[in-house]
Amino acid sequence: MTAPLVRRRRVSTFVRAMVNVITTTVMVAAVAAFLFLAVGPRVLGYQTSTMLTGSMAPLINPGDVVVTVPVAVKDLKVGDIITYHIPVEDQRVETHRIIDLAVNSQGTATVRTKGDANNGADPWTATLAGGQVDRQVFTVPYLGNAIRTLRDPVVLKVLMYGAPAALVVMVLVSIWRKKPEGDDADAGAAQRPLPAFDRRPLKRLAREMKSKEAAEKFAAAYARLLPQRVDKISHALSSGDSDLAMDAVLSLKTSSSMVGALRMEQHCVRLEHALVMTDHTAAIQAGELVREHQPQLEKALGGHTMRRVA
Repeated sequence: MTAPLVRRRRVSTFVRAMVNVITTTVMVAAVAAFLFLAVGPRVLGYQTSTMLTGSMAPLINPGDVVVTVPVAVKDLKVGDIITYHIPVEDQRVETHRIIDLAVNSQGTATVRTKGDANNGADPWTATLAGGQVDRQVFTVPYLGNAIRTLRDPVVLKVLMYGAPAALVVMVLVSIWRKKPEGDDADAGAAQRPLPAFDRRPLKRLAREMKSKEAAEKFAAAYARLLPQRVDKISHALSSGDSDLAMDAVLSLKTSSSMVGALRMEQHCVRLEHALVMTDHTAAIQAGELVREHQPQLEKALGGHTMRRVA
């Protein structure tokens, strides 16, 4: 394997790994956000709200998500941060710190609040009826900004149509790039130097056929037909007939494997791969290796196939 090919494969492997990491991270983050924002409040009883102003900076900044839990007003103390409806104007929800607190015997609290970043106290006194109020327990930075971005109509459309399309493309690419079973073994076999002839496959064939004589006849027939098969491959390659070349090389590869002609099988694997990739130059080169190896294989077969299969 050449150095440029090794580098390309390493880069490709790294890119695939990074894509997998990013995809997994995004999916985990999406699931976590869904559980935190949609499931958690129903199951665990807390509430979430997005800070819109900088009145509580630097503790709570615009775009942060404030997480609160309901507590009894009798448990409040000065310094707590609460989320409540202000008693004036549009009665919007505000998250500010308690600077003054009074609780009467009926359990109703009156409070004055102030934003940490504001110069003065809020110009109202709020009455907290109902016995409970939401008190801040922690803050998630920037999450509100992400939520607002996702709610943007353009972003929603992109996610609605683009995400499924991207998922389909990723699945198709993974299918197209997936190696068929046996490719790794074939690639490894194409790289390792193998002997011209090994009698072990022939012995295995004799056991499968339950006949040493039948295995010997098969080996003899292989040796006799070898020149014709190599000629057929050479002719198909020279005439540009890829289908005929593929048929011939598959036949030679299979029979070579059965008889133990391992190096010829190796050359056939290389040729088969070139034909599959429609790489004519590589196919011609692999065909020349098949032709060049033929005399050596015939010599090896001549020294072995005449002996009985042990």
